[in-house]
Amino acid sequence: MYDEYFINEDTLLLVPITKNKTKVYDINGTYIIKKNIFEIVEISCQYHGSSYIGRYIGAKNLLDMDYKLPIIIDEVKEIIILPTCSPKSENCCWICVNNVDNYEKIKKNSKIKFINGVTYEFNISINSLENQIMRATMLLMRLKRRKNNPKKFG
Repeated sequence: MYDEYFINEDTLLLVPITKNKTKVYDINGTYIIKKNIFEIVEISCQYHGSSYIGRYIGAKNLLDMDYKLPIIIDEVKEIIILPTCSPKSENCCWICVNNVDNYEKIKKNSKIKFINGVTYEFNISINSLENQIMRATMLLMRLKRRKNNPKKFG
């Protein structure tokens, strides 16, 4: 068990275990972290120079949405995570969209295959998952567009 973990390019998925423990799926293995998911997301945002609320407001402005927003963890490496349900829910998992290889419908659920072959089944519909992946992709596209063509005047 570890005290801390920072979301990075090897992160696949964060799954809540209890109010104070999270299971992190990483390209290199799985880890139990003695923090809740929100704490891991917050310290990861801070590590990369922002905060969760700052990243949330940025995503809200870029997407013109405010529900189940993907979050940019690292702008330079373009690491984006997305919630499986409301981030306020104690059952919310966070998926690192950068490492999703494929996904499929399994009855009423969805199964994701990550780039290292690990699979995980989520209790969300395929439509909801596709919508979340689309939001994350749109966020990345709009971020890149602004980086390449910044506004010079208000």
